[in-house]
Amino acid sequence: MYNIYTNNNNDLFCFFDIIKDALDAIEIKNKICEKPLGKNYFIIDYNPEHILKEYERMMNDDNILACEFSSYDIMNKIEKIQYAPDIFLQHLSKNHIIKNFSNFNACIYQGEFETQSSLKLLNLLDAKIIDFERKHKSCGYSFLNLNPELAYQMAAAIVLDAYDSGSDFLVVEDFYAFYMFDKCFKQLQTISGRNFEDFYILTFAELANLALGIVPYTLKKHSLKVSLVE
Repeated sequence: MYNIYTNNNNDLFCFFDIIKDALDAIEIKNKICEKPLGKNYFIIDYNPEHILKEYERMMNDDNILACEFSSYDIMNKIEKIQYAPDIFLQHLSKNHIIKNFSNFNACIYQGEFETQSSLKLLNLLDAKIIDFERKHKSCGYSFLNLNPELAYQMAAAIVLDAYDSGSDFLVVEDFYAFYMFDKCFKQLQTISGRNFEDFYILTFAELANLALGIVPYTLKKHSLKVSLVE
């Protein structure tokens, strides 16, 4: 049994708890767990040192942290924590895949992280992966409160780079990037003077669900409509 810790209570961001549905579909036993002390530690400006011991006390050999890479990057100082997409990919086979993505072009946003899970999944789905120059640039979230205009300019440049590269959608593994690219898309369009409403953002968990023939409820929460499921 894998215990999943996730940011699933934060409505500002895309829900990442749907990784549970993907794991269930390929018969990996798991459950969503409460965060330690009932607090939301998955925020951008906290010092994790004082809670690492609390997390470590709760860990056992089967614990994983849910599908969101910036949280994992912080919490992987705990030896027993694993990354949910990695567990999913270890057990995924071609026999599980219901939807083929061979007719789609996709970009992967990595930011400061060297995430490989989305790349591996898209390769398994036969999607055409489009490289783009700004895949490692900051999404601007860390500047949002200090300088919103700069933050939106940074995010818009990334989305438009992926869009102009010929991709149908952009995959992210970080909820801050999802927030900037999807939830703030109107601000990005305004500041860039461009319209990209025929483009959309997917999280790894959403892509995994769609590959298995599951339409995740999170798609209804997107600001940019996901035409893939029409």
